[in-house]
Amino acid sequence: MKRFGLILALVVLTLSLAQGAYAKEFVLGHTGQPSVTFAQAGEKFAEFLAEESGGKLTLKAMGASALGNNREGIEQIQQGVTDFWIISTGLLAQFTKAVTVYDLPYLFKSEKAAQDFVNSDIAMDIVKPLEEKGMQPLGYFIMGWRHIHSNVAVRKPEDLKGVKIRTEPAPIRMGIFKALGASPIPMDFGEVFTSLQQGVIDAGENTLENIKSQGFNTVQKYIIMDGHILDPMLLVMSKRSWDKLSDEDKAIVQKAADRACTWDQENVLANNKKILDEFKAAGTPEVIELTPEERQGFREASKSVLDEHKDSIDMGFYEKIMKFQESYAEEAPNS
Repeated sequence: MKRFGLILALVVLTLSLAQGAYAKEFVLGHTGQPSVTFAQAGEKFAEFLAEESGGKLTLKAMGASALGNNREGIEQIQQGVTDFWIISTGLLAQFTKAVTVYDLPYLFKSEKAAQDFVNSDIAMDIVKPLEEKGMQPLGYFIMGWRHIHSNVAVRKPEDLKGVKIRTEPAPIRMGIFKALGASPIPMDFGEVFTSLQQGVIDAGENTLENIKSQGFNTVQKYIIMDGHILDPMLLVMSKRSWDKLSDEDKAIVQKAADRACTWDQENVLANNKKILDEFKAAGTPEVIELTPEERQGFREASKSVLDEHKDSIDMGFYEKIMKFQESYAEEAPNS
């Protein structure tokens, strides 16, 4: 009986330790403000994870750079210090050149084409190499179209000549504005508002949600709806955290992630459109909507970017994206 009691006690202890492992709350980090859709999608992910697991798996979302900037976030993910992160693909090129294809200007013919593509198997193949770098890709969010915001009215590439514009520190993204005649200046996102306010730079480029959430609209005269990039983001999990999960829990995490990605994609473009309507109603900043001919002028002026950066782009994936979109109609960005 004593031996049975000891075995029973060990079983109870083992079960309690197993349950205790799940008592650890997963942590998700990102740099977005609460008002932007991908931050809200992070909260939804926490909700879906608890729902799909019956409360066994929980998650705390910490945004607005509470856990650090994106560079620090990637390091935390690789080390297993943080479990999840939401990050723009434009910041992951140092880990796999495959993602640089998303930096190419005017890549997607429409919002529908982009959304369908990021939900395809090809899109997941593009980010699969990140697994070898300590990141487990779970799916794509979308930030929306990136547009130029400026104190200079821009309707053609020539209008950008000499304009000092902030870009992300990615060679292709900087190359876009060099090709358009501007002077691209790589700068930390947190420095942009003050730099615009003080005239250190004349312009920037971002999604409408970020333009509003960061207050760029209060220090810029124009928003030019050129839609040079439809910015995809990744929801990634630390490979160290992922590898500790059972197959059952991996399936739960993936299902919750799929739901969060769908929620983000269904809401982000609509929210950007709402902000656009607000700017139009206010009359400031002035919204410049390009005609198809004017937008084609930007497309033609930036064609050299592909040739100049072929060595840093997986051309196989580029061709697959082009083929994927063959049946889609060209549509101007309206969000």
